Amino acid sequence: MGRRARTDRRPALLDAATEAIRRHGPTASMTQMAAQAGVTKPILYRHFGDRSGLIHALAERFSVNLLSELQAALASGTEPRQLIVQTVDTYIAFIERDPDVYRFLVQHVENDATLIGFMQQVGQQVAIVLGEQLRAAGQDSGAAEPIAHGIVGMVHSAGHWWVEHRTMPRARLVDYLADVLWSGVAGLTLTESRVS
Repeated sequence: MGRRARTDRRPALLDAATEAIRRHGPTASMTQMAAQAGVTKPILYRHFGDRSGLIHALAERFSVNLLSELQAALASGTEPRQLIVQTVDTYIAFIERDPDVYRFLVQHVENDATLIGFMQQVGQQVAIVLGEQLRAAGQDSGAAEPIAHGIVGMVHSAGHWWVEHRTMPRARLVDYLADVLWSGVAGLTLTESRVS
């Protein structure tokens, strides 16, 4: 099978692997994924190299889709607090839609470069928006980047906890996180004002 044929077939195989994870949970095996695709395991290996190659491809797809939704939320141009609510809710809603796929990926790519790269990309997107908000308020935007990465880490960690425990509705979690984040951003603005 030529390289182009393998590339053309990959999206359908990834769809099938995702469906197998939804059906069998985060412990879905390569055998179950191959069966869902109507192929044998060696065919999956031919397309992805090995299990970690398939996991990497699934993680990349998940990350690209989530980043696209987050970028849309960040570009919405709403007032600052609503922007925080919208962005946090977009992240939590995304992992809520496919909790088993999320769990599968977190189990397998916790230290993977794909996850780290994704978190850094999201942090950069948030930093751009936060920097613009600080500049618009007449403040120093130098703090935007470290704070943005801290925000991403907090929301990721809280979202992971929530997917596992679900002790409150998503809207309440989003409100709690937005309140903390908004207090921090507002506090930063006040601190910057006092320093200048």
